[in-house]
Amino acid sequence: MKEIFNPKSIAVIGASRYKGKVGHDVFKNLLKSKKKVFPVNPNANKILGKKAYASVLDIKEKIDLAVIAVPADIVPNVVKECGEKGVKAVIIISSGFSEIGNKDLENKVIVIAKAHNMKVLGPNCLGVINPYQKLNASFFNKMPLKGDIAFISQSGALGVAVLDWAIQNKVGFSSFVSVGNCADIKIPDLVEYFGEDKKTKAICIYLESLKNGKRFMEIAKKIKKPIIVLKGGLTEKGQKAATTHTAALASSAEIYKGAFKQSGVLQVDNLHQLFEVARHYACCKIPTNKRGLIITNAGGVGVLASDAFEKNGLEIVELPEKIIKNLNKVLPKHWSHSNPIDIIGDATPKRYKDVLKIIEKERFYDFVFIALTPQTMTNPEEVARIVVRFNKKTKIPCFTCFMGGDAVRKAKKILKENKILNFKEPGYGAEVIAKMII
Repeated sequence: MKEIFNPKSIAVIGASRYKGKVGHDVFKNLLKSKKKVFPVNPNANKILGKKAYASVLDIKEKIDLAVIAVPADIVPNVVKECGEKGVKAVIIISSGFSEIGNKDLENKVIVIAKAHNMKVLGPNCLGVINPYQKLNASFFNKMPLKGDIAFISQSGALGVAVLDWAIQNKVGFSSFVSVGNCADIKIPDLVEYFGEDKKTKAICIYLESLKNGKRFMEIAKKIKKPIIVLKGGLTEKGQKAATTHTAALASSAEIYKGAFKQSGVLQVDNLHQLFEVARHYACCKIPTNKRGLIITNAGGVGVLASDAFEKNGLEIVELPEKIIKNLNKVLPKHWSHSNPIDIIGDATPKRYKDVLKIIEKERFYDFVFIALTPQTMTNPEEVARIVVRFNKKTKIPCFTCFMGGDAVRKAKKILKENKILNFKEPGYGAEVIAKMII
């Protein structure tokens, strides 16, 4: 895997002079890295100011990685030349293989690669990005931020959308990899690699199907890092679409669900959950059980949170008598006297602080969900700072739901900077928290 994620020298076979061509974009992206990059195109003398070569065999220097973007029928010969050159790994971006029924051509490529002890990523993939190496061996034209989430995608186009979203929302990656048809390097191989990668703290996967589920389970059980999966193809129509997409046969949703549970893999329902859960696992405390404590300055939010908790299998824990007595000392007489702890709409930051101080050393709950609506006396930024101090002092996982727009913008920034997950509304928060508890 070293030659794929951290090569010293790269040949782009199918590099193009023309904007809009995959080979042009890949080569242009790689020129921004600090690697030695060589364009291979028998019909060009120079590409983007760099000498072009008719074949990878014409390059005098050693080549660690070749990125291939040529028509499918030419790929076997190109891979053969890469093998003869001593290239360690190839990324085949080209499509036209088993995803359209052309399995014989794909098998031919893999036979040639194995004969030369060469690893293959793809075919039919977007490529690889490693922000820490400034390596963009793909045709996505931006560089994501550095981070601690590895993202493995079985869809290149979906990967593009996610990368674009991640840049806008400042979500960083240790690496991104599009696997395509998984003809050689498969998802379990990548999970194993990222399990040992020091930059990676959480592994996210968009998965349509697994060709070797048993090995995936074995590896997942061994890895101590969280593995979060968004499984596509859960319905009959979705399974059919997955089969035509990457030539992979989808299996029953229940089979996958059971396999994930047995191997400690977290399964989520959508892309937002995928990265919210991963971000929290990468840097925050994780609930070990489902007993939740809700604190809110809005009764309506408490009601919505209660509904959402019950719907998602989270427990609204009973308040011990001693806690109720202590809360009676700091809260108005008409506070809720139960969980959710409704501290009333005129709550100042001090009221949040007093409640959090009472519960900070208690262990009758597994996580706390702190909600806020921006009323005149609330001061969301000060409440956010109080929550941050509480989160640093206690071992209890802390989640927030600061609701509103501009009035809570600065407060949400404070929470984010201090690695506290804030949800836009209670229902979504309950969904994500529930996914964290296996």
